This record gives sequence, C-alpha cells and structure tokens, in this order.
Amino acid sequence: LRTRKHRDSKPLALMARDLQQIRRYSRVSEREAAALASPVAPIVVLQQLKDPDALPLSAAIAPGQNSLGFMLPYSPLHHLLMQQLEHPIVLTSGNLSEEPQCIDNRDARERLSGIADYFLLHDQAIVNRVDDSVVREIADDVRCLRRGRGMAPETLPLPSGFADANGILALGGELKNSFCLIRHGEAILSQYIGDLEDARTFSDYEFQLQRYHELFQHEPSVLVVDRHPEYLS
Repeated sequence: LRTRKHRDSKPLALMARDLQQIRRYSRVSEREAAALASPVAPIVVLQQLKDPDALPLSAAIAPGQNSLGFMLPYSPLHHLLMQQLEHPIVLTSGNLSEEPQCIDNRDARERLSGIADYFLLHDQAIVNRVDDSVVREIADDVRCLRRGRGMAPETLPLPSGFADANGILALGGELKNSFCLIRHGEAILSQYIGDLEDARTFSDYEFQLQRYHELFQHEPSVLVVDRHPEYLS
C-alpha cells in the first residue's frame, strides 16, 4: 500500500469495530474514549501498548512511532464491514500521497487503478471533499491537530476586541493549507486542504474558497497572506 500510494513513512489511520477492540492495542483515557465516540468521530492519536493482548499490528502502519491513530465506524457501510472483522483495518484516503481524494467513480477508476485491487462503487454524490479530523489529548484536554470531517466549517467566536471585525480573508500558507474567514467578529475555519504545490490540491483550494464565500455570503475587503513570493496562497 505504501509503495502504491507513494507514501513512504507517514502513519496510516486505523478503524476498529469498537472501543474494546482499540483497547487491545492502545491506552484509552476517558477523554479519548469520549472523542472516539463523539458525533465528529475523529481519528484519535493514542499511546500504543507495547505488548497488546491481540494479533500484532504491522510495524509499517506507523514506522518509528509509539502512537497509533484510531477511529470508530461513522457510516452505515463502515458498521457493516467492521461487524465481520475481529481486528482493526487500515483505512486511508483514496488518493496518491499529497493529492486530493477522489470523490466520484470515474475519477477513482482512473487515478486509483494502480492502488486499489477492488472498488465498491455507489450512486451517492460526494458534495464536499474533506479529510478525517485528527485530535489528540494534550495537557488534560483534547486538541485538534487537523480540522476536517465533522469539524469544518466551524464558526468560532473571537474576543470582544474583534466585535467589529468583518470582511477579512486569511489565505493560509503553502504547506498543509487551510484558510479562515472573519465575519461579524467570528472566525470561520476551513477544513485541511493540503499542500498547494500539487495542481489538483490548488484547484480544490480555489473551489473551496468560492464555496465558502457563497455559503457564508462573505465578501472580503482585507486579505491576510504570508508574502513569500513563491507561495501559491
């Protein structure tokens, strides 16, 4: 899978049937268990057990790491699949490394033909491309590492000094891009977009910007950028 996706060492996410299955491989605190079972259903980065009481996981899942990224089923299809399995599975996005995910059947057949052995196709249109959210417990709180499915777009209230802030668009950086709209004293954060040096990712970035402006009726009058001359953002 790593060879086919051109993904040398970046950790791969795992899906487990339930919390009991995850606890065979990782320590899970109350906060982490609540995050796993929340409506967001994010990937939660957990401390790996050194001697799990279960079938060993491949060291190629998270090379050189002492942690594992687990999530629970969040769609009916996941639940049906995981009911049949006594062990976790690697669940990774349908794309080559650093490219955006395929979101329609034709694109999947063309771009993933060298990665996937089988395709499960359907006629449900994917309206919005979005990665899984990733969180981790840090300093007695669950912190967001990557904002995606279930967490974006999210509106965050800004402190009182920003009450009159409006019409601001922060365009983000070149790598691991996301952007932010400021409207009526609120920050509206986009999902994780990715590295803009990839042409498909940059095209998705432009598409998402337009979608957010339409969705939130946002007309920017101030742009906030990193003025590095080679940053596409």
